[in-house]
Amino acid sequence: MEVENGAPNTIASEGPPIKIPEISGSYEIMEVEGGALNTIASEGPPIKIPEISGSSEIMEVENGARNTIASEGPPIKIPEISESSEIMEVEGSAPNTIASEGPPVEGGAPNTIASEGPPIKIPEISGSSEIMEVEGGARNTIASEGPPIKIPEISPSKSSDVLPQITPAIIPTVVPTAIVREVLTEGNYRYWRTCIKRYLVGQGLYEVCRMSYKHPHKGKEPEAYYEWKKKNAMALHAIQISCSREMLSQIMGIKHANEAWDFLKRYAKPTFYFDEPFSGLPEQPPLADPSTGNGDDFSQYEKLWQALYSGSWKDIELFISSNENAVRAKISPTGLTPLHIAAGAGHVKIVANLVEKLSSVDLEEKEHVQGYTALAWAASDGITEIAQCMIRKNSSLANISDMDQILPVVIASSLGKREMTRFLYSHTRSEELAPEKGTNGATLLSYCIASEFLDLALDIIEKHPRLAVTLDMDDLIPLYVLGQMPSLFKRGSQLWFWQRWIYSCISVNPDHASDRVQVNVDDDTARDDRNKTGKVLCQLMLGLSYPLELLGIKNIRQKKLRNAQATKLLQLICTELQSLKTNMIVGYRVHQAVIQAVKRGNVEFVTGMIKSIPELVWNEDINDRNIFFIAILNRQEEILSLLHGLTSVKKKKITSIGDRFDNNMLHLAAMLAPPDKLEGISGAALQMQRELQWYQLPEVESIVPPICKDTRNSDGKKPSEVFSEQHADLVKEGEKWMKEIANSSTFVSALIVTIMFAAAFTIPGGNNDKGAPIFLENKLFMVFLVSDSISLFSATTSVLMFLGILTSQYAEVKFLTRLPTKLIIGLSTLFVSIAAMMIAFCAALAILLKESSTKVVMIPIILLACVPVTLFALLQFPLLVNIFISTYGPGIFDRKIERWY
Repeated sequence: MEVENGAPNTIASEGPPIKIPEISGSYEIMEVEGGALNTIASEGPPIKIPEISGSSEIMEVENGARNTIASEGPPIKIPEISESSEIMEVEGSAPNTIASEGPPVEGGAPNTIASEGPPIKIPEISGSSEIMEVEGGARNTIASEGPPIKIPEISPSKSSDVLPQITPAIIPTVVPTAIVREVLTEGNYRYWRTCIKRYLVGQGLYEVCRMSYKHPHKGKEPEAYYEWKKKNAMALHAIQISCSREMLSQIMGIKHANEAWDFLKRYAKPTFYFDEPFSGLPEQPPLADPSTGNGDDFSQYEKLWQALYSGSWKDIELFISSNENAVRAKISPTGLTPLHIAAGAGHVKIVANLVEKLSSVDLEEKEHVQGYTALAWAASDGITEIAQCMIRKNSSLANISDMDQILPVVIASSLGKREMTRFLYSHTRSEELAPEKGTNGATLLSYCIASEFLDLALDIIEKHPRLAVTLDMDDLIPLYVLGQMPSLFKRGSQLWFWQRWIYSCISVNPDHASDRVQVNVDDDTARDDRNKTGKVLCQLMLGLSYPLELLGIKNIRQKKLRNAQATKLLQLICTELQSLKTNMIVGYRVHQAVIQAVKRGNVEFVTGMIKSIPELVWNEDINDRNIFFIAILNRQEEILSLLHGLTSVKKKKITSIGDRFDNNMLHLAAMLAPPDKLEGISGAALQMQRELQWYQLPEVESIVPPICKDTRNSDGKKPSEVFSEQHADLVKEGEKWMKEIANSSTFVSALIVTIMFAAAFTIPGGNNDKGAPIFLENKLFMVFLVSDSISLFSATTSVLMFLGILTSQYAEVKFLTRLPTKLIIGLSTLFVSIAAMMIAFCAALAILLKESSTKVVMIPIILLACVPVTLFALLQFPLLVNIFISTYGPGIFDRKIERWY
């Protein structure tokens, strides 16, 4: 409707009209009476409406309440809004938000104008104010001191320029903003956290995201409370708009940013990721100036510093002789002693000499930054000899923790120092690693599993079984870490067929492993005075190890030993879990460990856990997906094959349900595979073939009830529609990949056809007077003719096959067998034609040089002729084998699974 005394589609004012931008449809806005210039009326200062243009109109409303926004519920009161407030568009935010610098108002859906129709997006509106929340609300009115403004019922007309009607079932996924390039999913928490955390820190909002932060009391500290409310709203908004639809649905009801941050950390956090509070770099006091006389004068130790770093014991001894206290003094602002510096520099002899001059109490001295003793400093470098000389002086050093209550053995294990970890573990008191003593035991166990120190892990778990389900310093349990490492088990070890034969012939005993924890501290005399017999035996064993390594037997034995140790470790943990109650199991995040193990395809771990705790087979993640749903989504065929080991009743119960978004198994199979699974398959066409094998072949359809094939999810889509939508780009990439191979191969095949056709009529030696070949009776001549014919016919077949690929219809189903079959025939015949061409060349050369004195060059030329055939076999034959196995092989699923549950 046109506004009185104004241009159409404007807000009436004393100044120039203000346009409303890009709002289409049949919505109308009437003129507001008694309004201030270019403002929305309120009791407080006017609010400017900048840069508003469009085709919609304002409509007058009667009987409105003052300063309220109407809705179907009670009236929503708008608090006093400061003069500098503006309507602001927040990137990636929910549509129709209103910003304000004033304190947010509690209650209600944040920052929206209510209507019965779909939300209207307000584009190109900016401002510097913050987002506000409102309480309560009356229906569809904007109030002011003048007559109220009614927002009419919003319902699109049938014209082409109106907003489409959006139903809740097909609400689009939340789009990312400039804060992060990828919204948060279950697999990219590390990347997402890095981006969003830096943004929050830069905006001064990260403090309110920490669980340790306590917000001010509203009554006692109103100003601080309102400041916290603003920061909380901004931080929560930034987190929400950076989440995917699945993650956003989990935190929609959370009102505090720190609770949302903690929830996402617990449910989306990957293994081995530290979540330490951001505090920047540690501040170190500057070096004292000798001229000022303030503080300690560390410059007097400059020569000692240089000698310690260079490893000059003569200079060190000379300095200490003139200053006896320097050997135990703190010679840096951070509290480092000469022993710290020498240990960090890795000078074994200097450390040994310094230890002789120090008392056992002096060795316990800590530096100021991290509270490290010299032993902890040495543990970081992994030089065992340095630790040995310190332990001989003071055997309790291994039990002294740093400022964060971390033991030296944990520091060494976190850096993957195997020998140092084994040595320090043998000198650490067992009670220091008990669950009731803190997180050192669980953390050490987690790092030993992650670093594959399984002999240490077995020893720890045998002494303290409950450590397996005790939270470590990373807020994980060791069981979770074990589930993340399928390579520790047999099915996760990639072996060739001959390696599998050797693997089956080798016997190992994890109870008496050669690398079991047995560390002795030898003195220097015993180490230096080894007898000659021992040296000879060592050399003999070293000589025998070379052929074992060459054949790979030693490596295969280590793999089998590691598999046996991991299996026993899992058995010990499962035995401990059986003694726990169900609620304790959930509290210890065992269900998360199983879920993550399914995502990684750790079959032995999953089956072992479910056999011990049968209830885990019904385990679900935050999106209500059981382990088999997760296996399909993450393309873990070995986990999904376990369905064939269930009874029909259990199989039907598992496969007939849906997830949080009403997706059944076919919907999940229709979704695009994770990038890491596709990257393991060469070529986009073969990637598309594997996706079709997951979706269309009977492996998935046979275990899903027929009614599920036409079931729609919450987005209103059938599985076939989901598949077409998510694989559209992969189809294009597969078509491009196939055509590129066909183009290049066609050129090569056509060239071979031309050469071999000409060679058939320009035979070696020529023809006689009757036109017959001169060497017709020669056996090599027959080899030439046969190989030339084979090369010609094979190359021609190859050309036809590749032309068929170029002219094929690239529909989705064609990638399953038809297109791969053509590619198999084309590459196979091309390989045959190249090999036959080289044979024809060698036969012709042998005919011509057979009676010549230069026939000695035949052998080198024939060997050189084998080079192109070999190169083609090395470069293209693996691809040909992969295509053949993928198309006509036994399949990716194992139906011969024995009943296991």
